[in-house]
Amino acid sequence: TWKGNDEYESITKTLTINVNSEVGKAIIVLGGGNAEVNSEWKVFSSVASYVYNVFIKRQFDTDEDIQFLSPSLNDVEGADTVTTLETLEKAITDWAKKQVNSQVPLYIYLLSHNIGNQFLLEKTEVPFGKSTAMEEKYLSPQLLDTWLDVLPEGTSVTVVIEACYSGNFIAQNGIKSALVDKDRTIIVSASSDKQAKIARSSSFSRTFFSLIESNNPIAEAFEQAAEKMER
Repeated sequence: TWKGNDEYESITKTLTINVNSEVGKAIIVLGGGNAEVNSEWKVFSSVASYVYNVFIKRQFDTDEDIQFLSPSLNDVEGADTVTTLETLEKAITDWAKKQVNSQVPLYIYLLSHNIGNQFLLEKTEVPFGKSTAMEEKYLSPQLLDTWLDVLPEGTSVTVVIEACYSGNFIAQNGIKSALVDKDRTIIVSASSDKQAKIARSSSFSRTFFSLIESNNPIAEAFEQAAEKMER
């Protein structure tokens, strides 16, 4: 607004600015089986819950913006559905696909045991004759890549993997992983030949996400978390 003067009349002009209030969508995946089959259940569930709460503190809505997959729904606050290959596929190719785009990013957090480039997604007891046996189902970089390919073009995807030898999801034996692609940021807690140190009070995830909670950029949070884990 300008009040004008002796030579010019006053003038008022209104400017409209469109603000995108979407912080994004998040899929949190706790794998490795429940307390009955996973000896690290207390640690894993504690870390996953911590990451979940960081997303909430960063203004993600628990009902609209987050899908939390867990082997046990009763023992993990905020869990939406049981962790399986089918539920994770649906979370990405159905739930996320309908809501993300070039303006609404997707964040995926994966936590479990890992062998090479095989992420242990499911571990359950199944009947076997007169006794029971363990059934394990794994997530590979190729399968995750296939699901992410159905998202709208231009969608920014950040994948954070907390697991031993998780560097194999970036490259294995010098060959780039199928998961690596444009518009994707892949963050792992360990190199391809190293185990991950995952504790309730100290882990890559807790350090990285505490820095994210404090509004540090992703690259800076990764560098500081990596330095701490090396020490």
